[in-house]
Amino acid sequence: MCSNPIPLKQAMYRAGLAVSLFKFIFEKAKNECSIDLNNLIALVNDINQDVHHALLKHSPKPLTLKLLSYVKHKKPISLDQAMYRAGLGTSLFEVILDKTSNNCSTELHDLISLACDINQEVYHSLVAEVYKDTPEKDLT
Repeated sequence: MCSNPIPLKQAMYRAGLAVSLFKFIFEKAKNECSIDLNNLIALVNDINQDVHHALLKHSPKPLTLKLLSYVKHKKPISLDQAMYRAGLGTSLFEVILDKTSNNCSTELHDLISLACDINQEVYHSLVAEVYKDTPEKDLT
């Protein structure tokens, strides 16, 4: 686990950046990657959006962001569920990165790698938040 996870507010910001990054990745991947790989990218994008929506609900934020979070029709998931999904996203990223290293451009591979790094930071932040009141010895 990361020794100094980013604060939840920073995780929310970075998850939002990843949502924007995924729009670009998805458009680029349509022309370069197989249908199966595009489906995996779409799945990890949906997971990231769920995590971002959960972070919008649970982190301190300006009124504008609070209002935007209510506009969405889906009910946000809990932080522990967001943590689980971010972990699942990390596993999916490993598969996607392996497949893109041979089948897609270096630029697309690097963009997906950046999204993976963001996802891992968000995951570590969620782990720290979910388990913040749990003594270290109980986590093993």
